[in-house]
Amino acid sequence: MRKILNRNVNKNPNFISHVAIGILTCLLLVAIIQWDKGLFKAEFHEGDIALRDIYAPYDFNLKGTVNSKLTDAAIKKATDFLQPVYVYDPKTKDSLIEKIESIVQSILALKDPALLTEEENISKVKEIAASYNVSDILVRDISQLKDLDVFLNHARETVETLMAYRVISDEEYSGLKAGGAETVKLIDKSNGEASIASADEFLTLENLKGKAESFSFASVRDRKERGVLLDLIKSVLTLNTVYGKERTESEKRAVAQNIQPIYNTIEVKKDETILNKGERIGKEHLAILMALSQSENSAVKIGGVAAVLILVGLFMLLVTLYIKLYEPMIMKGTKELILLALIVILMLFTAKVIVVSPWPSNLIPVAVASMLIALLIDSRLAIVTTCFLSIMVGVISGNRMDIAGVSLVGGIMSVFAVQGVRRRSQVIAAGLCVGFANMSYLIGMGLIRGLDFHTYIAESLFGLTNGIMSAVIVTGILPVFENTFKITTDISLLELADLNHPLLKEMVIKAPGTYHHSLVVGNLAEAACETIGANALLARVSSYFHDIGKIEKAPYFSENQSRGESSHDKLLPTMSSLIIMNHVKNGIELAEKHKLNRKIIDVISQHHGTGLVFYFFKRALEKGQDEETDEQTFRYPGPRPQTKEAACVLLADSVEAGSRALEDPTSSRIKGLVKKIINNKFIDGQLDECDLTLKDLERMAEVFTHILTGIFHTRVEYPEESHNSNP
Repeated sequence: MRKILNRNVNKNPNFISHVAIGILTCLLLVAIIQWDKGLFKAEFHEGDIALRDIYAPYDFNLKGTVNSKLTDAAIKKATDFLQPVYVYDPKTKDSLIEKIESIVQSILALKDPALLTEEENISKVKEIAASYNVSDILVRDISQLKDLDVFLNHARETVETLMAYRVISDEEYSGLKAGGAETVKLIDKSNGEASIASADEFLTLENLKGKAESFSFASVRDRKERGVLLDLIKSVLTLNTVYGKERTESEKRAVAQNIQPIYNTIEVKKDETILNKGERIGKEHLAILMALSQSENSAVKIGGVAAVLILVGLFMLLVTLYIKLYEPMIMKGTKELILLALIVILMLFTAKVIVVSPWPSNLIPVAVASMLIALLIDSRLAIVTTCFLSIMVGVISGNRMDIAGVSLVGGIMSVFAVQGVRRRSQVIAAGLCVGFANMSYLIGMGLIRGLDFHTYIAESLFGLTNGIMSAVIVTGILPVFENTFKITTDISLLELADLNHPLLKEMVIKAPGTYHHSLVVGNLAEAACETIGANALLARVSSYFHDIGKIEKAPYFSENQSRGESSHDKLLPTMSSLIIMNHVKNGIELAEKHKLNRKIIDVISQHHGTGLVFYFFKRALEKGQDEETDEQTFRYPGPRPQTKEAACVLLADSVEAGSRALEDPTSSRIKGLVKKIINNKFIDGQLDECDLTLKDLERMAEVFTHILTGIFHTRVEYPEESHNSNP
């Protein structure tokens, strides 16, 4: 165990802190969920309105009155075992044989052509066909057979064989198969005798015709005669069995009368809802509550705590694994984890307060936590945490999955709605989106559950209120979290982008060249971030403040110097480089003094990395001082850029400064300069600690070239106006 602990501590110095945060969070969540759970005091009276959802902490049985539902279920179970009754008419076979004999006897009159003319023969064929509901062709084919007596014997044998099956209608056959009965009770219509028949003996008329087609007719040697026989049989076949609905229902009624009524045993399962908030307390409710109040014991309570502990621990493990695999940057510190834990704890505490209060559970503002996590930490983590919170809220509400569902819908919608939010007013708009999502879900659930119109409309209005209320809460508490945890959001960044900030106003007066340079760098860095998918707003705002350290000694920086003048002419290269490099340290101090955001301060400290102040290093080499010139003396202290945004500011700063030194800044020269500067920074290792790819650098070079070309484009030289000196 000690080896495992030491190995984890070596990998992550914050390991022990993370474990402590996890354990404390888990215990607090269990305490919140179990608070007021299972407290069934004798404080209820029949007719009172329940002020909160109440659910059972353990399984419990309570005897009651006759349970008609269970009794009906027992009757149904007993009657389901009854065999369906079908009535078989054996005389159907005889009727078919008689019909075939009549057809053949009628056709015998056609055998002697001398007795009939051709026209009379055709008319007689049609008359026979119409009389027996067969086709003219079949009648003519039968009349052309040589020996009708033999044919008739074959037909009798075939009918005898086929009508041994029980032939029922398609509808009754479907009902038989759907019922799943293997055997049926068969009543002989002729004598009323009952027997048991296999369900496999039952066929539809089409099935029987199929049987006829597969019948071998081995005794019929003539192929034509076999075909005519098959056509005749298929034409006359009919049903011989019907479903005895009245007989079946009568037997079911007889069985039902023998079933003893089942007396009500109230089975209350663990976490089953006993009362919903706003429901009127009836006699049955009161009996359950009183029984539970008398049966509570410590073992039950300990079991409930253990169950919740396992559930919370499982979800926390899943969230931790997600963070470790997909958001590893969060694991490098403790700030984001503490913030995440605090938001989750406050959210579940709020949910518990609402559940035990008279307020409807639809007002639980899970979207507040979702929006805060999305704005302050990460959107994907917000979705994962929303799933966890929604299930926990459902548990707190008495295992109500409808509350878990609306929490999930509203929470995830809020994460999507706050994407790209840069103004606090946009958070309110996001709240409206959440509210309408809640409304849609609750209306849909109301229709599914069959609630009356007024009920589900009232619930949906609570859902709308939930969304708007969540947005208002987020707008109010977001600055508290930002300031407490020193976290930057796009909302606070946009407020810092105001050029009326005191530092920027001071810069425009004392270091106008630096001010202009910072604006251009902001445009370059913002465009670069947009093309590589980084935070463009952070890059732009950081660019505005990246050189605030130059304000104090503005004349020592080239952009603030008049042409031909330099404050460094009388200084040693080492002193000049020290003044230049100190603008980073001075900038950090100014930023901290004015309480700028931590991410902006990080960009200020990283925007030169460990780069070389090449101009003064070269001057030192040219002066040929006796002692060896140390390159490290002329390098910025760092650190190198740690983020894409800081790297974009570094490169934008370098290419903007380099472009101002270009003579005749044509498009090709600017392109070459940009590539050269980026390549030099790459070779010097300044981009080694950020996540930029070579493809990113290529895209950034294109953007820089495009913008700088637009800045330095040439204008047409206009001729001077000539003034006429007319009197």
